[in-house]
Amino acid sequence: MYSPREHDESYRLECLREFQILETPAEGAFDDILRLATLICDTPMGKIGFVDHKQVWLKAKVGLKFDEIPRERSFSTHAGLQSDILIVPDPLSDPKFANNLLVKDIGVRFFAGVPLVTSNQYLIGCLSVMDRIPHLMTTEQIDSLHILARRTMHELELRRTRQAPARQQHEGIRLAAARGTSATILVVEDNEMMQDLLQRTFARVGFAVLTASDGAEALGVCQQHVGTIDLVVSDIVMPRLNGIEFSKRVRGARPQTKFLFITGFGEQFPELREYSADIMEKPFLPSELVRKVEDLLDQGKAATGTGGP
Repeated sequence: MYSPREHDESYRLECLREFQILETPAEGAFDDILRLATLICDTPMGKIGFVDHKQVWLKAKVGLKFDEIPRERSFSTHAGLQSDILIVPDPLSDPKFANNLLVKDIGVRFFAGVPLVTSNQYLIGCLSVMDRIPHLMTTEQIDSLHILARRTMHELELRRTRQAPARQQHEGIRLAAARGTSATILVVEDNEMMQDLLQRTFARVGFAVLTASDGAEALGVCQQHVGTIDLVVSDIVMPRLNGIEFSKRVRGARPQTKFLFITGFGEQFPELREYSADIMEKPFLPSELVRKVEDLLDQGKAATGTGGP
């Protein structure tokens, strides 16, 4: 069972877009999953929808003609607040669904939806079945929806895996060529999911990435790495050795290395401002982080005269 991550909307959207599933044509694998769900639950309607910023995009649908639903008028918004399946036996009796598009325009009188959750616990969509008459579901039907939701995520992962090599190679080559040379970034982050997101974000745009879980481990990486480390992207509050103390030690041995601190509590560390440390305040989109990193690297090249003509 997953726990919704309510305060990481920017990361959730970035995670969704990494699948490159929005506004894509119908695909047999998802159509088959949804068709099986409606047959098992004995419902005439169903959808596999992915929740974007303002819309729910329908990747597969049964008994529906439109391709998108306004997010604020969808069941998926409410399903995303559940830790398990959302069952609405009779939406007309629940004021939360009074303005729901499916209820008002289609006549839906029963809804059951299972969240589609990524491996790093972000809700990106919902597998749901619907009917025009109120009713309940059996335990077997509920279990089946859970199984099919997991199968949907498995298909998404397979789809991304098949597409990833060519896409990453093309993007990495394009951006590295535009940048001139590839830079090396050391990511220092004790949260595994955040570290993984940062690593994938930088690698996707052509950077060489080193990782460490805290300042002490990062010191070891700096000592063992024989090449240049152009930029350190670091959390501040970490076990053993925090980001500020780590940066002070590294600057002595690698004075050209630039630092970018990621934090949601920058005002609590006035010493960062004292030596003009660069800070990225949470929350932010990974794309915003990449732009910030590229600006810092460009500043470093300009300062050392290595930026080319």
